[in-house]
Amino acid sequence: MSVGGLIFVEPSLAGNIGAALRVAANFGVKRVELVRPAVEADDPEVCRWACGAEDRIDCRRWGSFQEAATHYHTLAASASGRGRRNLPVLAPDEAVRDLVERGLDGVALVFGNETRGLKREDIDRCDLVIRVPTESDFPVLNLAQAVAILVSTVHGAQEASGSNAPEPAAQDLVDGLMNHLSESLLTIGFLDPQSPQRILRQLRRLFGRAGITGSEVKILRGICRQMEWAAGARPGRFVRDDFESDDEVEGASEE
Repeated sequence: MSVGGLIFVEPSLAGNIGAALRVAANFGVKRVELVRPAVEADDPEVCRWACGAEDRIDCRRWGSFQEAATHYHTLAASASGRGRRNLPVLAPDEAVRDLVERGLDGVALVFGNETRGLKREDIDRCDLVIRVPTESDFPVLNLAQAVAILVSTVHGAQEASGSNAPEPAAQDLVDGLMNHLSESLLTIGFLDPQSPQRILRQLRRLFGRAGITGSEVKILRGICRQMEWAAGARPGRFVRDDFESDDEVEGASEE
C-alpha cells in the first residue's frame, strides 16, 4: 500500500534525487513529479544513485507546483521544525490515518528543496503538513531520509476498514474555489486588499484538513455568487448547479 505519488519541488542534488527514487521504488510508489529540478531524472548521477529504480517509476518534469499537483486530490507537505512553529502540523502516524481515510491513490507527499525547503506559498497549497519528530536544535532531514520515513509509515499502515468517507475534491477545483472566495470576500470588504493571503491561507488550510469534497466546493461557490449578488456585483440570485440533487438542497436547508 502506498501513496499515489511524490512531488519534489526544486530538488538540486542528483544524488538526493536518485536516492529518493530508490526509496520510492522500495515502498511501491509508482509516480514522482519533479518541479523545476536542477538535474533531470535520466542524469547519469541520478541513475547511479537510483540503482535501477528510475526504470520502475513514472517520473515527470513540471514547470510549476500547481501543474504537478493537478493529478491529486490531497497534498501532504513534509516540513522541518525550523521556522514552522505557527503551522498546524501532524506527526507521520497521525497523518497516515487521515491519508488512508481519504484514499491513498489520490495522495501526493510533497518535499521541498534540500537547502530552502518548501516556500510558504507551496505549503499554503497543501492540505496537511507533516513534521517528522527530530531534535529541535538539528531538525532538518536529508531528502531521501524524509521520503523513507514517510513512505515506510504509509506502507506499514492498514487499510481503513469500512470507511465510507467521500473522496476530497481535486486540486484544480479547490484552486477555483480559492480564487472565487478571494474575489467575493474582497467585494464585500472582508479581506484586507493589501494582505488578502493572511485570511485566505487559513481558509485553505481549513479546507485541506477537512478534506473538502466536490459537492461542498459547489455549495461554497454558490455562497460566493450570492454574496456578490447581495453586494450588487453580480446579477441573478440562485444557480441550481450549486447543488447536485434535490436531496442535497434539502440537506443544506435543514442544516
